[in-house]
Amino acid sequence: MKDLRVDEVLRHLHPPVGFKPWHGGPTILGALRGVSEQLAAWQPDPGRHSIWELALHVAYWNYAVRRRLTGEPTGGFPRSPSNWPELPKQRGANIWRDDRRLVRSEHDRLVEAIESFDARRLGEISGQGKVAYADLVTGVLLHDTYHVGQIQLLKRLARSWGV
Repeated sequence: MKDLRVDEVLRHLHPPVGFKPWHGGPTILGALRGVSEQLAAWQPDPGRHSIWELALHVAYWNYAVRRRLTGEPTGGFPRSPSNWPELPKQRGANIWRDDRRLVRSEHDRLVEAIESFDARRLGEISGQGKVAYADLVTGVLLHDTYHVGQIQLLKRLARSWGV
């Protein structure tokens, strides 16, 4: 069953070719395009999140919402702590590439889960007990958009600081 809410979430979460959102912002995948390992790890101040940390955080919540939509058991996210994974002690372009692949994989799997979710269930409370599926689907889009905005700002700030 089609539902306009789901269609709109998908249009912004995984836009069709040529679609330009009114706010001009990219998706998480677009925001990470061309970001080097050095830029990804840069922090504007100690204790502030880096692009790399934000990307892994988005990946985790894409994973968590997908699990709730599909009824998959908890556990299994490959990084820890799961909500705000720590950056690897050993860093490099290959490790950053692998983490970008994780972001893409979780994004793609979330999109698939939303596409196959029975829209008649949007009003139901998720298996976690307090949140309707419609709120999860809308919320994950808003969450992605919020952190993509932070990533875009960090990229501009880093450039202005010569990173």
